[in-house]
Amino acid sequence: MKSYWVIRSMISVVLFSLCASAQAGRSNTAASTICPVELTDLHASGVRVRVKNISGKKIVGLVFNAALSDATERWKWLHWDYDQTRPLQEFGWNKPLNEEETKRLSWGMDLEHEHGGGVALVLTSVLFEDGSSWEEGVDNAICKEIWYNNHKKGFTKPVQLPRRE
Repeated sequence: MKSYWVIRSMISVVLFSLCASAQAGRSNTAASTICPVELTDLHASGVRVRVKNISGKKIVGLVFNAALSDATERWKWLHWDYDQTRPLQEFGWNKPLNEEETKRLSWGMDLEHEHGGGVALVLTSVLFEDGSSWEEGVDNAICKEIWYNNHKKGFTKPVQLPRRE
């Protein structure tokens, strides 16, 4: 009788593991190892960036966050109204972007500060027409475009963005 319960318990564990694996394989969120777009030509004045869809799917939604660098190249994420107690400022885009299509996106917000260091625009989320999505981890920034102030010829230190919180 004891061996019957042991065998039954083992079968239950195996079946549970198989079900969990099958569920994980059906996830609608792609791993954030490859950026689904190419970002180029960022301008801090007006927050403008050129985006090319290289995902192989039609994109129907994009969300970006921005980080600002001070004159000594310390980076901080931009929060709503520059208030650190509020959530991160999101730059959303809901117009379709077809496969291999390039568009210039603009939000009309000026992030160019006279003696600041620069701006990093980071893609954090993508929604595809088929309902699947791509999400960037809070510790990563693989999809980003960097702009530096015209007083600078580049950044002295490597760009290391803090955790998005």
